[in-house]
Amino acid sequence: MNATAPAQPPFPSRASYLFTGVPLAFLLNSLLVVRITPALWDAQMNIVKRDLAVTPPDGTYDFIVLGVAAVALLLTAWIAYRRAVRLRSEFAALWALFSCVPILGLGIALWLGTASDDDEAGQPGTSEKLAGQLVVPALLCWAMISGLTALVEMKLFPQLNQQKYLSLSLLVIVPLVTAGIAGFLSSRAGRTLSQSIGAAFLTLTAILTILGFAAMEGVICILMAAPFVGLLGIIGALLGHWLATLTSRPAYQVQSAAWLAVIVCAVGESVTPPAPLEDVVTSEVIINATPAQVWKQLKDIRDLPAPTEPLFVLGVAHPVETYVIGEGGVGAERICRLSTGDMPERITVWKPEQELQFVVLDTPATMREATFFGRELEAAHLHGTYTSLEGGFRLEALPNGQTRLTGNSRYLLTITPASYWNLWTRQIVSQVQLRVMNHVKAKAEAAQR
Repeated sequence: MNATAPAQPPFPSRASYLFTGVPLAFLLNSLLVVRITPALWDAQMNIVKRDLAVTPPDGTYDFIVLGVAAVALLLTAWIAYRRAVRLRSEFAALWALFSCVPILGLGIALWLGTASDDDEAGQPGTSEKLAGQLVVPALLCWAMISGLTALVEMKLFPQLNQQKYLSLSLLVIVPLVTAGIAGFLSSRAGRTLSQSIGAAFLTLTAILTILGFAAMEGVICILMAAPFVGLLGIIGALLGHWLATLTSRPAYQVQSAAWLAVIVCAVGESVTPPAPLEDVVTSEVIINATPAQVWKQLKDIRDLPAPTEPLFVLGVAHPVETYVIGEGGVGAERICRLSTGDMPERITVWKPEQELQFVVLDTPATMREATFFGRELEAAHLHGTYTSLEGGFRLEALPNGQTRLTGNSRYLLTITPASYWNLWTRQIVSQVQLRVMNHVKAKAEAAQR
C-alpha cells in the first residue's frame, strides 16, 4: 500500500520569496525613492515655476521607468499576498498593500521572508535558513551604498561629491565583506566551497542589478566594475568559507566584525585620502604621406566619423572634432570637442611638420552614463575623477616619403582603486589617440595620391 505523499505547500516558500519577493521589493523601493519621487517633486516645482512665469527646464520624464515600476508593484503585491496566505495570516491583503509602500515595504518584505514555514520546523541548515541569513549582508550593503549615493546627490558633504573619499570602501571593502559573509554563512549551513562562491555571486549580482535599475549607477560603470567585483567575490567567499572552518563564533558576531571593517576603512579614507595616480599613454601610426601633408591634416580635424569602438558607442567621451583657432603658434588656443563637451587647450610647442604640444585647460565629463532605461545619469564621479593634463603629437620623417605620427597624453586619476581603473583608462586614452591619428592617416594618404 503506497503512502500518500504530503501536499505541496502553496507558493512561495521562504526560500522562493527571499529570491523573488525581497529583490522585487528592493527594486520597487529603489525606483520609488530614487527615481519616481524626485521626478514628481520636479514636476510639481515646474508647475510652480510656470505659475510664476518662470520657464521650467526642458526635458521629459522617461515613462519606461513608470512601466517597470508598475510591473514591479503588481508582482510585489501579488507575491506578498501569496506569502501571507502561506503563513496563514488573516490580513494577507493588508500585507500585500503595505508591501508597496516606500520604505515600509522593505520591512514587510523582510518580515515575510524571515518568517518560518510550518514544514521547515526542525530542519536547521536548510537552504531557506541560509537564504534568510544572506538577506542581512545584502540589506546592509544596499543601505550603505544607497545612503552614500543620496548624500552625494544631495551634496550635503562636498568631500563626498569629489568621489575621492570612501571609494575604496565602496569598491573593495563592501564587496569583499558581503562575499565573505555569504561564504561564511553558506559554509555554516553545510554547503560546499563552490556553493559558497555561488551564494556570494548571487548576493553581489542582486546588489549590482538593484543599483542599475535604481539609476544609482550607470550601465558602463557597472560593466567596468563587474570583473573587479567578481574577483573580490571569489576572494571573499574563500575567506568566509575558510573562516567558518576555524571558528565557532555566532554568525552575528562575524557579521558585526566584518561590517566594522567597512566603517574603519571609510573613516580612515576621510582622514588620509588615497594619492592620485598620474600616467602617460603613447600611441603611434605609420602614414604613407609626407610630414607636410600630415601636419596640414593634423591642424584641423572637423569630420571625424561616428565611433565604432564599443565603449565610445556606449557613451565614453571621444573626440568629435579638433582644431586650432587662428594661425596657430605658441600660446594659441586649440579646441578638442568631445562627445561630452569642449576641452579647451593652449599650445605650448608649435613646430610645423615636426611637433605640436598643448596643455589642457579644462576636462569635461568622462562619459554620458546611461541607465538600464536609456535615461542619461548625472553622477558625481563623472567629473573630477579623470583630468587630462597635457598632450601632443610628434612627426618623424621616414624613408620612402612615410611619416611616423606619435601621440602622447598625460592625465591624472583621483578614483580608487586607481590601479584597476587605470587599466581601463589606458585603453580608452589609447583608443582616443588612435581614433584621431587613424583619421589623419586616412586624410593625408588620400591627399598624397
